[in-house]
Amino acid sequence: SVMEIPFVFAAVLLFLMPFFPLVGFTGVGAFFTCWLVLSLHVLHQAYMAELLVFLLPNLEVAEIVGVLVTLISYLFSGFSPPASTLPSATVWLYDITPMTYSMAAFSTVVFGACNNEGNLGCTEMTNVPPSLPDGITVQQYLEKNFLMKHSEVWRNCGILVGFVLIFCMCTLLAMRFVNYQKR
Repeated sequence: SVMEIPFVFAAVLLFLMPFFPLVGFTGVGAFFTCWLVLSLHVLHQAYMAELLVFLLPNLEVAEIVGVLVTLISYLFSGFSPPASTLPSATVWLYDITPMTYSMAAFSTVVFGACNNEGNLGCTEMTNVPPSLPDGITVQQYLEKNFLMKHSEVWRNCGILVGFVLIFCMCTLLAMRFVNYQKR
């Protein structure tokens, strides 16, 4: 369980080193924050997979449940459909989905920062649909449409750490108390 931590941080670093500049992202602080957020997301996925493997009777069932949970997580993470358009009956799923927080943190680090004119968040959007005001910036669009705020990056990281710890503890409990062997 603990062995995944250095492996995940190293693997995500190896992924982000070429990816970050290739897609046009800049900034050392943004790079390391994205590294942390993406590492926490991968850790969450790894610990969720471990939990399902120990909790369910066989690997096939764990794979099916894992795919189902991941699909529901993507659906209710607030991207498509956008968080601002989710029906009120499903907002609770948006709030309990870990992917909501990793996507919000990663997106706002890269697209939501507007400290100076060089940041992507300060860029004024062009050819926006009529439902959006003219002259809206990328940061304002993230806040209005996806409910993602740059000021909540560290809160979202803390929530991700909480989810990682919860999945880790649940995995340990499943290892201890769930047993499908017949005697």
